[in-house]
Amino acid sequence: MKGICMFRGMIRRGLVAGCALAVAMGATLAASAEDADSKGLVTTPFEETFTRVAPSRWYISDGWSNGDHQNCTWSRRAIGLAPEGGATLKFLPLANRSMPNLCGEIQTQGWFSYGTFEARVRSGAGAGFNAAFFTYTGPVHDQPHDEIDFEILTKQPDYVWTNRYVSGDEGDEGGRGIDIATPGQEGFHDYAIIWEPDRLRWFVDGKLVREATDHIPTHRMKVYFSLWATETLDRWMGRYETPDEPVEMVVKRFRYTPLGTGCSFDGSILCDLK
Repeated sequence: MKGICMFRGMIRRGLVAGCALAVAMGATLAASAEDADSKGLVTTPFEETFTRVAPSRWYISDGWSNGDHQNCTWSRRAIGLAPEGGATLKFLPLANRSMPNLCGEIQTQGWFSYGTFEARVRSGAGAGFNAAFFTYTGPVHDQPHDEIDFEILTKQPDYVWTNRYVSGDEGDEGGRGIDIATPGQEGFHDYAIIWEPDRLRWFVDGKLVREATDHIPTHRMKVYFSLWATETLDRWMGRYETPDEPVEMVVKRFRYTPLGTGCSFDGSILCDLK
């Protein structure tokens, strides 16, 4: 039950052999998440500040890619900790032609249903890269493909892509790019998703940037953070050029508040909503 194969629009998530193998290898860990009930569903407020990437909470994708559109292989070597705190997901350019580029992805061990999902994220810059914070379930989990996305297209630091899928369909509205303020000195943005049965909202730095009242996902999902690159999706992500040094995404923290719980963390989007 681990891994996603992404081919949304031009890319859709589906099942490929390498992904299926990784799913089988990681399946036994799914019910061992902290803060989860007997079925692995997180039902209490959950905060992760990444003093470590704990295996009981996070599964690290390792040893496969999501398809030919991705020019890197998920690797445990691409996951670490930032000196100032937080998890790092890196793109490590190949050392020579016999070695693949490496990139990072983590996903929660636990499952999540309706509620508020918040992440403080800093992404590197460069065309051809995608730094993502999203929820997902699909055929690899024996469920329909439901998904809610924030995707930071790093070719443009003040632009983020939002989308959602219900049973693999992005609906009539489809994905939407959002112009956002240039990040401050530390470079972090606060991203939030409020997922309710009849409404879905996306926020950046406390500001509502998109809202939907139809085509709402219904299945429980896992939370993912990933950083990857492409040499084929340049119309969407920009033309890739091999970086001179690793590109880095930092996830300072992640928070989840179940629907109906209210303000549970200082600075949460829920503390300010009327």
